[in-house]
Amino acid sequence: MIRVNLYEQLAGQRTRMPRWASWLTMAASLVLGVTLFLLAASLALILIPVVLAAGAIAAWRLKSKLKAAGFDQRDPFAQARAGTARVEVIDAEYRIIEPGEPPRR
Repeated sequence: MIRVNLYEQLAGQRTRMPRWASWLTMAASLVLGVTLFLLAASLALILIPVVLAAGAIAAWRLKSKLKAAGFDQRDPFAQARAGTARVEVIDAEYRIIEPGEPPRR
């Protein structure tokens, strides 16, 4: 039977990290952090104006479509005031078409 004693591996001699290795690790972390910050800042400088321009264009197009649909009033759902509303009346004549009557052209 194979036995593995992990306790011996975990409780072995602890060695200290050399000072130069800790300084190298800190320097590498600093360089990586500054690089990531500069990358994020440059992306923000590019993307923020693009998003703002796209939003302005979308708002302008939405306004023009709403205006074309008649929603350019301050309160489009308010009741029309008496006397100010324009009334259009469509007048038509109706007649009954009998069965067997030839179609009118």
